[in-house]
Amino acid sequence: MIQIVQEGQEQQERQEFEVDENQFRRWEQVANQYRQEILLLEQQLWQTNIDKVFQKGKGVPKKLQQKLRKMKMGKSNRQCSICCNNFSKDETIIQLPCKHIFHQSCLFSWLDHSTKCPNCRSDVLEDLKSEEK
Repeated sequence: MIQIVQEGQEQQERQEFEVDENQFRRWEQVANQYRQEILLLEQQLWQTNIDKVFQKGKGVPKKLQQKLRKMKMGKSNRQCSICCNNFSKDETIIQLPCKHIFHQSCLFSWLDHSTKCPNCRSDVLEDLKSEEK
């Protein structure tokens, strides 16, 4: 009689385990779906933040870029923080209203896609517009 009761308990435990295994598989599928949705949302958030920082396609207009102060570089060991190359003597450099300097080609490429200074993130477009007034 004890053996029959034990066999019945073992059979019941096996059935419970099978149910638990099926439930586990379903929960695993649900968890994977949530993981995929979270990854997608993280990517969208990252792209949104990148677009805000660089203001993709909303740079400084060419006519305002031409109003930036151009200078000739003297003897210096300073670097352009966009390309990380040293300035050479008598090279044309551009100074932003925030006083940061860059190679002309580097800065104009940057300003085609962004209105922010690459160093301090001050708004170049706003500064240029306020200087115009």
